Amino acid sequence: MEQLIQKILLKHNIKYSTIKKATSGFTNYVYFIDDDKVLKLSKDKQSSSLHNESVIYKNINLSNIPSYIASGKIDDTEYLIITKLQGKALYSIWHTLDNKTRCDIVKQIANILKNFNSNSGDFLTGHSHIDDWKEHWYQRLTQRKLEMQQLGLDTTSLNLFLDKHLDETFSDNRYGLVYNDAHFDNFLFDGSKVSLIDFDRVKHCPIDYELMIFKTMCDNPSKFASEVDDPFVDAKDYEMVYETFKQTYKELFEIKHIDIRVKVYQFNYLMRQAYGIKNIDWAKQILKDFDTMLQNI
Repeated sequence: MEQLIQKILLKHNIKYSTIKKATSGFTNYVYFIDDDKVLKLSKDKQSSSLHNESVIYKNINLSNIPSYIASGKIDDTEYLIITKLQGKALYSIWHTLDNKTRCDIVKQIANILKNFNSNSGDFLTGHSHIDDWKEHWYQRLTQRKLEMQQLGLDTTSLNLFLDKHLDETFSDNRYGLVYNDAHFDNFLFDGSKVSLIDFDRVKHCPIDYELMIFKTMCDNPSKFASEVDDPFVDAKDYEMVYETFKQTYKELFEIKHIDIRVKVYQFNYLMRQAYGIKNIDWAKQILKDFDTMLQNI
């Protein structure tokens, strides 16, 4: 790996003193070049995630994200070089901050995502570009139904949603660029300014899909925390996050049936995970929450 890194840096005439492997970064290999650059290398030669991330940097211009330096492919390995932003992941420091600082940070996050969502995302292709949202969710939920049947779960309520409520629920679709990974491990804070990193899950789709990961984190703050940060996560410290975000990014919550849409997004996301590990008790609880939501439509 070291020879490959040296070859990449030489190609772009980047001089360096140190190369340090990051302790995070599950999708790709991540290395810090000195203290001002980040080098990402694809783990999967068939994966397009790093290519998509490079496309993001080339097509949007925001002050709160890293700057693009170079990208390409060497020895069948895709790579991306960007500037390294200063600051600490919010998960690692949230428990140390006062409520005023937390409120200001959430407002910054809301404005960062609002600016991000205002981009069209038309430059994305393949699975990252979704135009027919109703059809997309019919397909996703139909797949969840098959998985629920394999777990021996009753699919009556899901059938009812697909037959009676899906079309109306997804009738108001405002398309844009969706970051799609908005949890506190991907936001850095330097004491005054919040920055956003890691763009390998970005999609062109209705912008309210941004709430799927964000709301799931607010409901269960430990879910996306690393093993190092998890002991410091206290749910009480996150109680104000969603409401503050909602008050700041009001346009997002003006979308028709927004609360139901977010619950459907979460249902799909969590049920897929429960099926993946064959956790029937968890799947039953997810279904129970979905049934309750449906009763209130």
